[in-house]
Amino acid sequence: MRTKINKSIWVILPSILLLLISCATPLKQLPYTPEEVRVRANLGTIGIVSACFQPEVRFQKPMTKGAAALHVAGEAALGTLYAGSSSGQGGIVLIALTPVAAAVGSIVGAVKGISTEKIKETEDALNGYLATLNFQETMRERFLSVARERTQFPIVLIEEQGPKALDEEVTYRSLSDKDIDTILEISVRKCDLYGKKGEIDPHLRLLMAVGTRIIQIKDGKVLYNHNFIYGYEYESGLHKFSEWGVNNAQPFREELDRAFHYLAMEVMKALSNIQIPLNPQSLDVMEIE
Repeated sequence: MRTKINKSIWVILPSILLLLISCATPLKQLPYTPEEVRVRANLGTIGIVSACFQPEVRFQKPMTKGAAALHVAGEAALGTLYAGSSSGQGGIVLIALTPVAAAVGSIVGAVKGISTEKIKETEDALNGYLATLNFQETMRERFLSVARERTQFPIVLIEEQGPKALDEEVTYRSLSDKDIDTILEISVRKCDLYGKKGEIDPHLRLLMAVGTRIIQIKDGKVLYNHNFIYGYEYESGLHKFSEWGVNNAQPFREELDRAFHYLAMEVMKALSNIQIPLNPQSLDVMEIE
């Protein structure tokens, strides 16, 4: 064990020294792009289209015992070097003790790290549920459920017409003979479990994002576009990675259900804000293959 720790120390010490002398690199600024175009229009009969791709799903996993050992060893050594460089002549002793600090840190990190088996158990539970979930279809069905309750807009369900890749711009000209006036395109863009970087076992939030476009069939004009960055976002409360996977990922499943409902409501609000108020009429949801 001691031999492995000593080898790890001498591997990470050069990187620590480079961090001390390196300069920060400014972040590249993205050009500003308006994220949506706001108009008021009579949308007529609205075709509902969902994307045909699975969104990116990412889990920020905790550090394994080995990774945590190296992480805490590096922090301990870096702290000792910094203290030594700021302490004048007495700092020489601190710098000399840097390998000792790193060794102690590696032991502490190994204790705090999460076993590989526990991480895999949680990951399997989360992925097992995701294997049964079609994000785009679920989002579309949840929106239609909200629409039935909250609007009287004439809506047509359209199958297999949406984007097949993230940010693909579909024109929908082929639907010009289907008695549809506008298209509401809904795309689930991402789903993450994320938390603070650099922590061994951080608390994580569920983040799910949905983008929308509203397009006129007659001329292809985009009346509304909320795809900039990630579109509408839902963020949950915090749980440790292992907590998200308990009881066959029940917390994960329940939070995803809340996310679908919240995002469906946000899309519904956008649609209502654009649509010029109509005379009351019954909502008739049809389906076009």
